[in-house]
Amino acid sequence: MIAVALVVVGSLVQVIAKSGGFGGALNTTGDKNENRKSAPKEVKTPSQKPKSVELGNRKIPRQSGPIIVLNPGLVTPGGKATVEGAGFDAKSTVDLLLKTSAKQSEGKGIATAKTDRTGSLNTQIEVPENVSKGAVVVAQQRNADNVAEAQLVAGGVVGSVKSNKQVGKPGDSVSLSIRGFGAGERIDVYWGRVGGKPDGTLTADGSGGIGRADVKVGVAPTGASTLILVGEKSKTTATAPFQILGLYPTLKSSPYALKAGQRINVSAGGFAPDERVLFYINGASGVPAFTANADANGNVGAVSFDVPFGLEGEQSVAAIGDRTRAVVRAGFQVMPYTPTAEPSTYSGKAGTAISFYVTGFAPNETVTLYAGGPNGDGKKITTFQVDAQGAAKAAGSYPITEADEGGVAFKLVGAKSGGQAKAAVNSTEQGGEQGQGQ
Repeated sequence: MIAVALVVVGSLVQVIAKSGGFGGALNTTGDKNENRKSAPKEVKTPSQKPKSVELGNRKIPRQSGPIIVLNPGLVTPGGKATVEGAGFDAKSTVDLLLKTSAKQSEGKGIATAKTDRTGSLNTQIEVPENVSKGAVVVAQQRNADNVAEAQLVAGGVVGSVKSNKQVGKPGDSVSLSIRGFGAGERIDVYWGRVGGKPDGTLTADGSGGIGRADVKVGVAPTGASTLILVGEKSKTTATAPFQILGLYPTLKSSPYALKAGQRINVSAGGFAPDERVLFYINGASGVPAFTANADANGNVGAVSFDVPFGLEGEQSVAAIGDRTRAVVRAGFQVMPYTPTAEPSTYSGKAGTAISFYVTGFAPNETVTLYAGGPNGDGKKITTFQVDAQGAAKAAGSYPITEADEGGVAFKLVGAKSGGQAKAAVNSTEQGGEQGQGQ
């Protein structure tokens, strides 16, 4: 018995010593926090840049308290939404409540979620059928003051819209069935956005609905998107999911082979209705060579432009939708200019004036005459202008000197086309060969 008593006394001494010694007060309240950890020796200074938390695919600055985000934010009655949150206590229970008015002090419970070890939650809620006003979802942690709210419905009332298609590309026709809007009000139609110029406008009947409305799919990023209807007066909102397909436009150019300065015709189709189309030559960025607007069916009629000088060989023209960024390319061939020059005589004594008959230059361009040198690229003699057909008669006078009686070569160069024609006088070559362009 004495040994047992000594063991008990020793155990009590150890307990009292660990609790602060005999000078501390005895805890008789049963407080579970009596073994809480000691305060840290060093207080860390918070970073000047707020850290962020990731909710779904979005990063938002971490706030001082909890936060929740709804996806999507606009949900029709009976629809579902995902609630993502952060900033709650780890492994805690959070009640999700629905408040349908600002005057409502207590919300109706619609779901319960458990947070993970980081205090984050991710759960799904179903919006009741009777929700007809802007509603607020409240996330309330049990037995704690951690509360967060998120707007469920932007604006006032939530309408409904049903589509006969859930997949399509910009310009496709879709039939809609609509209800829940104001009687006779105008309804703005948006694809993948809310704001800016509407993609279309409808008018509700006396009951606030439309039995059938045919609209065209608007421009939105390819992939999962949303059709959004907004009443202009009531701000009633209705949404429906929609998968936007990519566009594959077409482009034709004619003729395929031509020379710089000549006109080429291009036509395109398969773009979004009324979309501006950007046309580029040998590129797909920066300032376009020219633009054209597609019609209501996404087609661009024949558009003509002059091929710039300086291009030669294989070229390409690209057409890009200004909003959809859909792109299509077509090729064409730029042929070189091969002009010819024929002197007024193929032989002559000193003092004989020679002129030239030329063809095959670019319309109305300036031609420079050179004389001398092994290839006729010697001294500049004069310049003259060809006509609209690229030809000239008796142009570029040159007096033969005694030194030229042994033979002199000429070269004629177009200023814009770069085309070159060669000729020779008092040469042993035959005159027919002397006048050929090279």
